[in-house]
Amino acid sequence: MSVNLPTPIYRCFSGTHELMNQNLVDAVITAISKQKGLDSSSIDLNSSLPELGVNSLDAISIVYDIEDRFDIEVPNEMLADLESVRDIVDKLSTLITVPA
Repeated sequence: MSVNLPTPIYRCFSGTHELMNQNLVDAVITAISKQKGLDSSSIDLNSSLPELGVNSLDAISIVYDIEDRFDIEVPNEMLADLESVRDIVDKLSTLITVPA
C-alpha cells in the first residue's frame, strides 16, 4: 500500500536513503492504520498520535510491527516522548541501515 505524501520527505545524497525513508513512512502509517482501524489516507507525518487515538500501548505495538518488518530492535528509551507520526519515523530511521 502506498501513501501519497508531499515529496520530498527526506533528501540525502543517495536515492536509496530517500526510498528507505519513504518505505519507513509507509510502514509506520500502515501500522497505525491497522492498529487503530483508520484509513491510511487520513494519516500523515504531522498527524498527532493522541489525535489519531494512539496511546502508549498502541505505540509499542506499532513499533513492534516496524521492528519485524525492518529487522531492527528499538531500545525502550526511544519510545519515550512520541507525539507524532514524524517522531516515530525520525527515531526509527536512525536504526535502519541503508545499503551502500
